Amino acid sequence: MKILYMFLLFSFCNVYAANTQIVVVESYHKEYKWDAEYRKKIIDRLGRQYKITFFEMNTKRLPPAEAPRMAEKALQLIDEIKPALVMLGDDAALEFLGEKIEERAIPAVYLGINKNPRSYFKKNPKYISGILERPLFQRSSYFIKSLLPKAKKVLILFDGDRTSRIVFNDSFMGHSSLILNHITFDVKLCNTFEEWKKEIAGVSVNNYDAVVVGLYPSLKNEKGLNTDSEEVIAWTNSHLDKPAFAFWDFAVGKGKSVGGFVLQGATQGDAAADMAEKILQNPSRLPSSYWPVFLQEGAFVFSRHELARWKIQLPADMSKNAIFVD
Repeated sequence: MKILYMFLLFSFCNVYAANTQIVVVESYHKEYKWDAEYRKKIIDRLGRQYKITFFEMNTKRLPPAEAPRMAEKALQLIDEIKPALVMLGDDAALEFLGEKIEERAIPAVYLGINKNPRSYFKKNPKYISGILERPLFQRSSYFIKSLLPKAKKVLILFDGDRTSRIVFNDSFMGHSSLILNHITFDVKLCNTFEEWKKEIAGVSVNNYDAVVVGLYPSLKNEKGLNTDSEEVIAWTNSHLDKPAFAFWDFAVGKGKSVGGFVLQGATQGDAAADMAEKILQNPSRLPSSYWPVFLQEGAFVFSRHELARWKIQLPADMSKNAIFVD
């Protein structure tokens, strides 16, 4: 048995050590800022040594029922290319492809995963590891309190997409209301843009001191199609009479949110590329021997325009370490 295992491991090493192909399966699409950021990092880190092929599952824009079909197309591409390594961006890609990649014994790295990755497998995988993502809720509550010391109530808004539901169940433990740092945070998931508008319209009525914008690309319009993300954030900005903050950097800027302690796609891409390099350079070592990385790195990202609009003054230490987008 031991000899057979060593033979299989040796064969595995030889096959993948000579291969220079990588397939990256994106849950979303290349125009989505999150994807664009991690794509660039992966290309910058791995593009000189490896040929990288991207596949977009496009789940932010396609109906949920289309996800299995897109995953099957991604799998056909993987079977055709036979890459040395597969990278899976975000939960949809891992949910629909993780088990099948594991069955094929292809080394893989996931990134941007909000749910416990083990929940996507029947048993602990051997050929896959990666990078976890969690909204930086606690850190956000601290900085909101420092900027708005009198704040007592804050509304957090998400769309009804897969990732939003995972964040709600895992990061907020399924609670629609949480108290942290003497602030009550109410969490609302909206399926449609109309629902989102109603929540924004009720901000003052419900005595909220601020809003935190979560994810919104999957909000449906009256025709059941996805509302343009830029339209959503611009409308939100123009109809709020209280400042809006953010969990992700794509929601920060003039005509968007003030900013916040946010997650960045580039950070996820860099960490995933780093793990991919280690796996590719050490073919005798199973990918599962690399522990999943709970990436808690965030950055203070702010809009000078929105800070001035709401007359918010950043503390000196926060301003010194902040990234300003305008």
